[in-house]
Amino acid sequence: MAAAAGIGRTTLHKHYATRDDLIRAVGHRVLDLWEQAVTEIAGADHPDGGLRAASVAMIPIGPQLAFLWRTPAFDHDQGMEVRWRAVEDGTLAILKRAQDLGEIAPAVPDWWLLNTFYSVIYVAAESVQSGHLAPLDAPGLALSTFLHGIGPNP
Repeated sequence: MAAAAGIGRTTLHKHYATRDDLIRAVGHRVLDLWEQAVTEIAGADHPDGGLRAASVAMIPIGPQLAFLWRTPAFDHDQGMEVRWRAVEDGTLAILKRAQDLGEIAPAVPDWWLLNTFYSVIYVAAESVQSGHLAPLDAPGLALSTFLHGIGPNP
């Protein structure tokens, strides 16, 4: 991890005594980025409820979000869980606003909204990172897929 950060192991261990401390710090940093994105979107008026803005904000931090979403150590960290639930509630509020505006079908359960949105964000971020998708094209494709799927238009 030290090499990836461009620092020596000694310097890394001066800041983080254990691997768990480092992983927790990275998790909190990701939550900072996610909270910032959601807060900025919630504070503005968007014709689609903020869906496009959420896609634009979350795709670039998708690899970091994937780390957060996939790291089992965070499941047992109470401080992390409180922050996570709060930012997840903010993300859900964006999706519910879009639902209220008719952008998303009204009968879609909240858990499905969140998980489907996260999945599309993750795939778009991975596709950008692998070079399959241009960064500027990713939000539009992600949002189109989230709202309309990949089947032919009726």
